[in-house]
Amino acid sequence: MRFPTRPRLPGLLILGLIPLCGCGHPARPASRPNLLLVTVDTLRADRVGFYSDRHVRTPNMDGLAGRGVVFTRAFSHCTTTLPAHTDILLGATPLYHGVHDNANFVVGQEFLTLAEHLKGSGYSTGAFIGGFPLESRFGLDQGFDIYDDRLDRTGPTPGDSWTRPAEAVIASALAWLEGRPSPWFLWVHLWDPHEPYSPPEPYKTRFADSPYDGEVAYVDAALGRLFGYLDRTGLDRSSLVLLTGDHGESLGEHGETTHGFLAYNATLWIPLIIADPGLGHRVVGAPVSHVDIFPTVCELLGVDIPGQIQGTSLVRAMKGGPEVLRPIYFESLTPFYSMDWAPVSGFIDQDEKFIDSPVPEIYDLGKDFSEAVNLAGAAAVEAKRESLGELVRSLSSGTAGKAAQASDRETLERLRSLGYAAASPGGGRSGRTKFGREDDVKALLPFYNRAMAALSLYEAGKAGAAIEETKAVIAARKNISTAYLNLAHFFKEEGRLDDAAAVLKEGFDALPGNYYIYLEYVTCLYEAGDFDAAIAALEGRRLPQVEFDPLVWNYAGLAWLKKGDETKARRCFEKALSIDAESSITWYNLGNLDYSLFQSTGDRARLEAAAGSLRKAAAIDPTNGPAHYVLGVTLYHLEDFPAAVAQLESALAGDPEIPEVLYYLGLAHLRAGDTSKACVRLREYRGTAHFGLLSAEEQEAVDGLIARFCGRDGPS
Repeated sequence: MRFPTRPRLPGLLILGLIPLCGCGHPARPASRPNLLLVTVDTLRADRVGFYSDRHVRTPNMDGLAGRGVVFTRAFSHCTTTLPAHTDILLGATPLYHGVHDNANFVVGQEFLTLAEHLKGSGYSTGAFIGGFPLESRFGLDQGFDIYDDRLDRTGPTPGDSWTRPAEAVIASALAWLEGRPSPWFLWVHLWDPHEPYSPPEPYKTRFADSPYDGEVAYVDAALGRLFGYLDRTGLDRSSLVLLTGDHGESLGEHGETTHGFLAYNATLWIPLIIADPGLGHRVVGAPVSHVDIFPTVCELLGVDIPGQIQGTSLVRAMKGGPEVLRPIYFESLTPFYSMDWAPVSGFIDQDEKFIDSPVPEIYDLGKDFSEAVNLAGAAAVEAKRESLGELVRSLSSGTAGKAAQASDRETLERLRSLGYAAASPGGGRSGRTKFGREDDVKALLPFYNRAMAALSLYEAGKAGAAIEETKAVIAARKNISTAYLNLAHFFKEEGRLDDAAAVLKEGFDALPGNYYIYLEYVTCLYEAGDFDAAIAALEGRRLPQVEFDPLVWNYAGLAWLKKGDETKARRCFEKALSIDAESSITWYNLGNLDYSLFQSTGDRARLEAAAGSLRKAAAIDPTNGPAHYVLGVTLYHLEDFPAAVAQLESALAGDPEIPEVLYYLGLAHLRAGDTSKACVRLREYRGTAHFGLLSAEEQEAVDGLIARFCGRDGPS
């Protein structure tokens, strides 16, 4: 999924059990084995060579499969990143832990993670993450000694932002692993197969017609370094290695381009390979799932299985014993939470699959794994819904709802840059519990696809056609949030802020709980200079997420400041800081407010307060050029000229587009006694476009400084 972006303000298992005598396998070391868990984001099982040789060669993953146990029918419970990884690391489904989507959910502290469990058994624990949905803020860092989520904030394309490539993740993981005593648990998460597909060379050229396959080939090559390290150091003989995907990728099957909407096998079927030095190669064909990983690991490592576990150990099947046959619950709720579409859930029971939605589906996976023939009949659907209800009740917990947490604007921006339709809990908060055929994901997805195709038209320079097509989508279906957001984006790019605001208001009326539309609406009103309307929107139909979003309170404070009410503005900024005391933007706004009050009143106490807030803003984000600039000016007025010079130089380095920096740098250098540098900066300022905007009197004052201290032939 692809969205317009614009700048914003400053399953699996583990290795084997100790074999019995005479079984023909190599003996396991006496100490507990290490655990390496590799999760590859968006990895279709049929793109791993061992599963299918029709698409791409994956020699390193195939090598692992050749010496391990391969589960040919492993399934995810979810179709997005955070819920799927939560299933893996908690051994429980979303019905238990309550994490149903990337946006709006945080893993509760009350749950025991695999890392916490192994840490309690003497393991050192490290996680190395490749994508934003798994940042520590979402709660999966619990139990890890190190949780390395240092991501690239400014990738070459919007979708590459807040990620890092497989090579970088593995390099950091190996640095942690080097010389580390056993036992250890290492989790490596690789983001790369995720859309947008942009593999590096030579894979970009080699897979020009199938860039997704190129991403998979690149990841496999990167894994060669990780697996090679284990081989060279002998750790492969004392380590359990588990590789799986969090979910798959549709690649156009069933009309879905990527993932997160439908619940077909294209996105639920995932590879699961467990290589254990104490067990040989085996292929297991029974359906298994992510929640089976945790208990399997526990049994293989010889630690207790916690009570929260909803999966079943697969060790017997790994050793050739009876296969565990249980229904596997699944869900796909991103459209429900982001656009108020009908929820999708269901179960897989051996070869039978039931997908519950307003247009239900039943498939015989033994004969029709690609899900081409829907066998649903009225009587069969009623029985399957009863079975699904029983399964849901058996897996649900009273604490599941506690995982919900409102997302702030920054989180939504990042998730949208990665291709996710992020919004608010409650699917638009319509309160609906009944949905008709017109609300089915299968019925609405084509309209979403049309909205995204219109975005491509706009990006190709066909603005008129893009606008008309997006209007047509909205006219046909009122609950395609992406259409409202895209159309508003088009209007903003055309300078039509009033039209953009009208579209966003229409979208918010249609989807009154969609937080992203709400935020865009408020932002648009502020940018259009309609501060009364912005404040009315903020104080009128306020959504619950506002209480958790510091940027909303920043906009409210700025709007009140524009209206001249400094008291209400300060309250808004202080509210924002109560939510996030480490917000550089908020500290900057508060400092700027106090500096403005100093300018109007001459009160030195306001100047001191401004300096304190601005120091915090600059310390939190050293790249915040405006914070360095206003701090430099504040320090100039406080007559700390060397410190003022340092801050103004930082402002110039961080944001060269602030022309006044050169002027104040000239003044600060003069007061600090460095006439030569002062003249350089003042002359640079005189050459900026900003100088031409000054009044004749102001220009004369600048020229007077240059003439007095620099002279016609003075320092330059």
